[in-house]
Amino acid sequence: MKNAALLFSTILVSLSLFSFSGKDKCLKSEDIECYLESHNPFAEGLRMDEEVRNLSLKDINLIDEEEEIVLNFDPATYLPIGFNAYKGIGLDLDKLVFEDLEEEIVLGFDTAQYLPIGFNAYEGMELDLNDIVVEEIEEEINLGFEVMNYLPKGFDAYAK
Repeated sequence: MKNAALLFSTILVSLSLFSFSGKDKCLKSEDIECYLESHNPFAEGLRMDEEVRNLSLKDINLIDEEEEIVLNFDPATYLPIGFNAYKGIGLDLDKLVFEDLEEEIVLGFDTAQYLPIGFNAYEGMELDLNDIVVEEIEEEINLGFEVMNYLPKGFDAYAK
């Protein structure tokens, strides 16, 4: 009896599952919204993303709300006469003082013991531009054919 009841309930469940056919309600419809709703679980997110991409500056309402601070007393009674909180806010770069602080390196020993007597690290450091020799090496380029055969007679690339 138990086996018959189990067999009967299995048949009932399988028939009820087979009765749900996966017919698409949007097969005959060319509406993209119908397709998105039935096939895409992220359709609402895609629609919102599309709305953001097509957003123009005219559609954005900017609300600039300044919050008023209530002190419950009049601060003018505590300030000097003619007080201006914004006076002197302008930045003058000429008045700024820049200090270049060189950090001294402590080695923990006396370096003079390891250097020759009268050693000067900056001796001979004067730069004379006349002592600099600039050599330009022109490398000949071989194109694999004679260029002059393809240029007009008397052609001079350096002529003005």
